[in-house]
Amino acid sequence: MGVPLVEPEYVFGLRGGVTECVVHVDTDTVAYPAGSYLVLHDTAKQQQHFVSLTEEAIPTALAISPKRQYLGVCRAGDSAAVSVWDVAARKRLRFLSCAEMVSERYVAAAFSPDERMVAAQGGPPDWTLVLFLWEKGKVFSVLRLSDTPGLGPVSSVTYHLEDNGILSVVGERVLKLLKLNDKLLKTWGYQGGHNHNCQCQVWADQHTLLVGTDVASVLLLEEGELRAEIRVTHPDLGPECDKKTSGEGVAALGGRGLGPRHRRVTALKVFVGGFLCACGPDKVFVFQKSDDVNEHYFQVARNKSPDIPTQRYMLRICEPSPGALVSGRGEHTITTLSLSPGEKNIVAATHTRQLFTNPLPSLEAAKLPSLMFSPLHARHHEGGVVDADGCLWKTIVVSGGQDRTVRVWDYQEHSLLLTHAFREDIFSISLHPTGLHVAVGLTDALRLHHVLFDCLRPYSEIRIRRCGACSFSPSGNLLAAADGNLLVITSNVSLRKIFTLKGHSAKVTGIGWYPDSSAAMTCAADGTVVGWDAHKGQSIWEVSSLTSANYLTWTLSLDGKPTVLVGHGSSFTEITGGQVSFSNLVFVIRVIQFEYVIQMVQDITYEPGDLTCAGISPVKTLVTLGSTSGQLVVNKYPLHMAQKFTAFQAHSGSLNKVFYPCINVLVTGDESKVVTCGADGVILVWRVAALEEDSPGYVAARERLEDLPRVPEMLVTRTDLQTRLNSPYPPLTPQKVMLSWISLLSKTRHHLEELERRVSYLSRDKEVHLGLQQQEFAASRDALVARYQTIVDQMNDTIQTLEKEREQLKDGHKGSLAKLADEHSNVMAEHQQELRKKLLYEYSKQDKLEAKLKEMQQTLDRQVEEAEKRTRLELQERLDQQEGVVEQLKMDFEKAAQISSIMCEPSLITLLQHIVAVFQTKTTAELERERSEGAEIVRLVEAATEAELGQVRSSLHAQLAEEHQNVIRLRSEMAAMRKNFVTVQREREQKEEDLRVLTDDKAKLQSSIRGLERELAALRREVNHRDDIIHDRESKITNTRERIGELEKQRFLLDHQLGQLKEELEPLQAALDQRSQQIKQMEEEMSETRLVVSARDRQVKELGQRLVTAGQQSRHLQQRNHNLATTLTRVLADLASATHLIHHPKKLKDAIKTLNDKYVQSGRLKEFWTRPDLDKIATSSADDMAKHIKE
Repeated sequence: MGVPLVEPEYVFGLRGGVTECVVHVDTDTVAYPAGSYLVLHDTAKQQQHFVSLTEEAIPTALAISPKRQYLGVCRAGDSAAVSVWDVAARKRLRFLSCAEMVSERYVAAAFSPDERMVAAQGGPPDWTLVLFLWEKGKVFSVLRLSDTPGLGPVSSVTYHLEDNGILSVVGERVLKLLKLNDKLLKTWGYQGGHNHNCQCQVWADQHTLLVGTDVASVLLLEEGELRAEIRVTHPDLGPECDKKTSGEGVAALGGRGLGPRHRRVTALKVFVGGFLCACGPDKVFVFQKSDDVNEHYFQVARNKSPDIPTQRYMLRICEPSPGALVSGRGEHTITTLSLSPGEKNIVAATHTRQLFTNPLPSLEAAKLPSLMFSPLHARHHEGGVVDADGCLWKTIVVSGGQDRTVRVWDYQEHSLLLTHAFREDIFSISLHPTGLHVAVGLTDALRLHHVLFDCLRPYSEIRIRRCGACSFSPSGNLLAAADGNLLVITSNVSLRKIFTLKGHSAKVTGIGWYPDSSAAMTCAADGTVVGWDAHKGQSIWEVSSLTSANYLTWTLSLDGKPTVLVGHGSSFTEITGGQVSFSNLVFVIRVIQFEYVIQMVQDITYEPGDLTCAGISPVKTLVTLGSTSGQLVVNKYPLHMAQKFTAFQAHSGSLNKVFYPCINVLVTGDESKVVTCGADGVILVWRVAALEEDSPGYVAARERLEDLPRVPEMLVTRTDLQTRLNSPYPPLTPQKVMLSWISLLSKTRHHLEELERRVSYLSRDKEVHLGLQQQEFAASRDALVARYQTIVDQMNDTIQTLEKEREQLKDGHKGSLAKLADEHSNVMAEHQQELRKKLLYEYSKQDKLEAKLKEMQQTLDRQVEEAEKRTRLELQERLDQQEGVVEQLKMDFEKAAQISSIMCEPSLITLLQHIVAVFQTKTTAELERERSEGAEIVRLVEAATEAELGQVRSSLHAQLAEEHQNVIRLRSEMAAMRKNFVTVQREREQKEEDLRVLTDDKAKLQSSIRGLERELAALRREVNHRDDIIHDRESKITNTRERIGELEKQRFLLDHQLGQLKEELEPLQAALDQRSQQIKQMEEEMSETRLVVSARDRQVKELGQRLVTAGQQSRHLQQRNHNLATTLTRVLADLASATHLIHHPKKLKDAIKTLNDKYVQSGRLKEFWTRPDLDKIATSSADDMAKHIKE
């Protein structure tokens, strides 16, 4: 696998919509998602490593194991799943999914204390809780929470600190404690969860669970039961938060909706001795564990003096404005808190996609300061990035976002230099080549700003509403801006408009400049591309063949040839122009390359969707494309020599801007960086990994950098400014500053003139070199073709020779294998037959010997029995004989005794007794001797028999040992034969492997031959193409020469005609002057007419006002007449009543007097006598009435 073209180097931003979006991997490393990557940020070294989350589709939650060895990533999509990653190895270990899930996403996850199980909480509509044995990839238990009445959105799930069988789930009107029993999850403990809108939770210890609510309170549960409710007190949270209620009071608050946003407890984190509570915007409160059993925890105060009111200690993200709590703009609601393993640092993530950090404070009340969180590495955009731009003379990038802020980044040092906020929306942005000025397109105007060390200071504005595109010229003296379908060119020196150019029928979408700032190029939404002369304000070329297409990007290479990329859905077209002269530029659409580009885009493995932006390096070594799906598609340039596009999933939203830091100028530095900006508010800095020092782009850029002017001014830092203010030297006066600026402008002008001269010299030199290269190519073309043809012929001969040798080797190998197999089978058969015969012979011989031994044993037994019988008979006979002799002697003795007794001779008797005793002794001794002799004979016979039997046994054993040795020898011979057979088999397999290798080599050679043939065909096509080009050029040269001759002939005619035309133009000029005078007169008359019309308009307006006044008077008179009629009716009624008293003069006089007082003297009818005649009538009537009354 080759080296990728680009690699992510640094990222600014945070992905939104991820639960527990920041976790500590170790003491110094923080993991969080940004774009389509999981960023491992080293806070000590300020370095970043990346793990691609492309396979995770849409990540929704993160979970870290207790020992911080594994990281769980929940994903959303067509199939919701949880991935388990090894943090140290940065690779995915398991992919977990459950078939019973109805939801398309997991909203939270947690690891068990032994890190063997993962609990994943599913989303709507079923809210399924799944327990996985992640090492085996199996589902252990499933619980569907949608059956719970009044269930709201579930926001968090967590495991007990020590027990693998206890979990807790919280959400809106949800607070459940679950215990695992025989693979089933059952509810236990507190059952009043429907009375609370829970936001977050954390286990303080093995007995205590803390749950944050939406009313600035934390529920404390011990052993599964609600023990207390801890209130968060602060003036910004409202007076209701100061009331303390018991557990019973909390249960009585059921059935309410979500509380105010500034009173919600959004995050909890436990540390040794207390816990942190994020409540309300920008605030983190510190709680300390109390020694009082009834109090549990108390909120840490900054002072405890009885004379000073207690101030609750808290950490702030930033100081909000007074109207922040009303408008919501500028607030940072904390969504996640992460504590380092050593409890040294806190990292907080907010809903505005910001990351802040702060050391964990000490709990000693006397040492508690008022701490403010600081950004982890920089303040990010709170919304999508609208536009961005870079410059050449500094390593900075400026970006404008939907949050109405402009931020200046240093992509080399990976830092944020400054942030400036606007009150209006931003539509476009452009950075001056020096990096000291920036143009920002706002709602009402295009404003120009100075880039200072801490802010942007406006110094001019151009009245262009919602300017969608603007660009400074490479020299910095001109600014081109789009005003609808018009192009406005403004001088950056005099700050006045120079030209307003019209050439498009649709809105201008892109603006580019030539390297020498002599011309500009614009692209519009109607697919037209127009070149403009910036000094004359005229159109110099136009391409309008790509109707209904979208402009993507433009670039100008070192040779001054512009390239335009025009998008068509998911494909694009490349248009490249060659420079014919300094004033005219001809564009040629390369159809072959166009078709090849379309084919290459269609062959991309990852479909990027519709293309939105593109970028090409000015030396044209790399092309980058951005899509609506957030992918960055990269390939080498030129495209007809490229192989395959490589897609990188960069952003989670649409990729709005992809550019090189020096995309708008001629020189691009070393082209080692690519910057992408997306709709997700993330800014990614990519490192061009495939950059080679001997590449044409690198060499050209390095040569150009030697003559690149450097800006002496830099962004002023606070330290430099303070040093400058405190220096003993007097400050610079405005006159000195103006003189320095004038000298700097003169030096810059001289340097630009020198650069222009060098550019012209290099262009001429390059034209000469191109001509020489063309001649060398024409000379070496035939030699190259002949050399490649010779190489191909030699390789064909070699292939044929190798093919023949391969066939011969294959045939010989097959014959030798067959022969060896036959010989081996024959030898094995013979050996087996001989061994079988020997075994049969030995077995028969052994049987015979055993039979013979048995027979000899039987014979010996018979002989022994016969000898014993014979000996016993002989001994019995001798014993009988001796007994007979003894009996005879006893009888003789008895007779002698009788005789002696008769004879009465004692001596004789004594003698006889002596003889008898001697004879008895002798007889006994003989008997004993004979018995011993018999026993000796028996022993000798037995010994002889045993000796003979031993000899027979030894001979038989020797024969058996010999046969055993023969069997062992035969077995060893058989093992040797088997070993030889295995060796032969291995040799046969080795031969077959060699044959396969030869076959593969043949295939490779054939493929290389086909590749060389393709290259040869391509070279032939290239040669033919070059021949056609040369032929076309020669024909064009011939035609041009002929044309020049014809033009020379026509020039004389044209000069003559020009003279005639001048003569004809003189009366026309006079008529034109007369017409101009008439036009002036008509304009004067028109102005007078306008004055008359304006006077008439004023008269009409006055008459309208009079008409309104008359209407009002008419309505007043009608009301007056109505009142008069009413009054007259009353008067007549009174007079009628008075006529009844005509016969009573006194009463009549009183009645008339009463009428006079009522209607005349009281003035009630005075408003009706406004005219003089009526006044006279009223006066005369009053006088007559008075006279009559007097009479």
